[in-house]
Amino acid sequence: MLTIYKASAGSGKTYTLAFEYIKALLGVKTDDGTAYRLNGDHSPAGRRMPRRHRSILAITFTNKATDEMKERIIGKLDALARPDAPGRPADYADRLQQLFGCSRSRLAAEAAAALRDLLNDYRHFNVSTIDSFFQTVLRTFAREVDRQGDYEVELNDRYAVAAGV
Repeated sequence: MLTIYKASAGSGKTYTLAFEYIKALLGVKTDDGTAYRLNGDHSPAGRRMPRRHRSILAITFTNKATDEMKERIIGKLDALARPDAPGRPADYADRLQQLFGCSRSRLAAEAAAALRDLLNDYRHFNVSTIDSFFQTVLRTFAREVDRQGDYEVELNDRYAVAAGV
């Protein structure tokens, strides 16, 4: 699934993107696609799917925004995982509890497990800039066509097509 948000500066993009990331990390859609359940509640046996962060990609514009997103996601997961910690409001908790139809303690347990997975496998925590994402795609493609190390990215405006001209 691909979700694109178009918003101006100061409109709460980081807040929304971090919420959506955490929602995807902690939950899975039901088979009919109409609702969400907590990851650990997806099967009759109640087994959770580990390392879900490996299948989630968040892309933003700048390195600063990437760092802010990662910090926000980890901070919110930590707050969700420890609901009784003083001074640690988990402002996503009410929305997630309603979305997943779970108790606060169940949400905390799932958030703690997801945070542990993410921190123990941090190199696969994919929040990147558009540029670095496309560089990864190009490097992977070059490796697939056996052209490692001998490709160049060239920006040539002579080949650009002007719309409406």
